[in-house]
Amino acid sequence: MFRGVHNLTVDVKGRLKIPTRHQGQIDEICAGKMVLSIHPDDPCLLLYPLKEWQVLEKKISALPALNIHTKRLKRKLIGHATDCELDGVSRLLIPATLREYANFSKKIIMSGQGHNFELWDEDAWHKQLDSLDALSKQESVPEAVSQLSL
Repeated sequence: MFRGVHNLTVDVKGRLKIPTRHQGQIDEICAGKMVLSIHPDDPCLLLYPLKEWQVLEKKISALPALNIHTKRLKRKLIGHATDCELDGVSRLLIPATLREYANFSKKIIMSGQGHNFELWDEDAWHKQLDSLDALSKQESVPEAVSQLSL
């Protein structure tokens, strides 16, 4: 499971250095082979180990092909998917089209989401957190969430 929030920098060539704490885990899970795509709803990128991506892709492919939500999901998530591999010093090249989609500046946030990571422009990350906090105050807490014990 990938956890934690990391403040990172994208270099001038568009490369991102994976934090040391995740390098061994990524090497063990997928030998550095990963898939990067856009988030279908948020201005961020999703980074999956190849095996986790294949599970997700199979689930999406099994959805009804003529459903408008399936089409949207396939076109956004699968259509923008890019195979990538960590280099010898655990850097990942983020294609320019994906950097543009997420409006990356030099500073980004890498957030562990369990089976994958989200990659956010640092300013967008903070705005998103503020927005989620404001929205959550307008809705009641779902029963499943209220039953969690932290």
